[in-house]
Amino acid sequence: MLIRKNISLDEQYLKKLQPLLDANDGNLSAAIRDTIELTDTALEYHETIEKSINILKAPAAPSSRFDELIENGEHIIINRTALKWLIKNSGGCLIENELVDELINPFSVQTIMELDTYLNNLSQKFGWGIETSLFCKDPLDPETARIVFSNGDLYLRDFFAEHVVLFIAKWKQLDIDNLYRRSKSIRIDFKKASVAPDKVAPGIKKHFGYLDLVHRELHNKPEFWNEIVNAYNITDYKILFIPKNQFKDIAAGKIPDGIGMFEAVTNQPIKEIPLSELLVLFKKFYSVSQIVNHIIIHLEPYHESVKIQHDYKDDKTISNLIQYFSNIFEANGHTFDVVRSNSLIIFKHYS
Repeated sequence: MLIRKNISLDEQYLKKLQPLLDANDGNLSAAIRDTIELTDTALEYHETIEKSINILKAPAAPSSRFDELIENGEHIIINRTALKWLIKNSGGCLIENELVDELINPFSVQTIMELDTYLNNLSQKFGWGIETSLFCKDPLDPETARIVFSNGDLYLRDFFAEHVVLFIAKWKQLDIDNLYRRSKSIRIDFKKASVAPDKVAPGIKKHFGYLDLVHRELHNKPEFWNEIVNAYNITDYKILFIPKNQFKDIAAGKIPDGIGMFEAVTNQPIKEIPLSELLVLFKKFYSVSQIVNHIIIHLEPYHESVKIQHDYKDDKTISNLIQYFSNIFEANGHTFDVVRSNSLIIFKHYS
């Protein structure tokens, strides 16, 4: 239904309508209809015309560097829960150097104190709510340093700390000496370390890269490792893991040679491995191999001992097992007395 009304407009309002008149080829009725649509939309989101006018008159906030990064596609917005899931499920996998340099510009800092300010500004800019505190005696070439990450999300704090640790290791040749995780903070103590540019410092590998090799191998051979894990899972981990050359010796009725395994793992002759280190490696490998049930080692100098629990019943099998382990200790230059029972073998060292 078309209703015709006469309206009166001052010159000032006609001037304000001019853009709408121009858009509608001078049609005043069409311009009035557009005005009504704009007013209706404004009142839908704001209580009064006055509030709408004030908001429209307010100066637009200048776009920040962060806004620009989102607009050009370099950054995206992600749900906090999804981000936590990603960080949690990539734990133990080292961040690549390219990503570290993306977060921390190596040309922006010269001293440790400058890095402290840079990191706090970075956290504030991204809204992470993480505070950093850096301490060292020599800000240019420190032998030791300490950094504390406080507040913020637990997983994001750990993720941020890993970036910083990798940056400091490359920048100042420092490795992690100690790391202390608390409910609301992480404290990391650093010490000077000489590590090849293409290698990861041992402290960093221990605290942040403990699953790095596992991640790489899983991605390189997913089908192989899926079958391995599935087999261990189905059998409740009752599968023996032994090197192929040792299996060949067993199949031929020989006592296998375990010496090569230690030399391969440590990359040094077995005679040069300290006894205490050898026993730790011994427990680590043979606990995983499932050849025996349980291993307990005592490392008191000149009173070292190894207790091995097993479930073998055949006397010859047990004797061969004792000889197999004895050969490893003797190759290291040490002789052990042996005490055995139905399910226990005890090696006692004497000098």
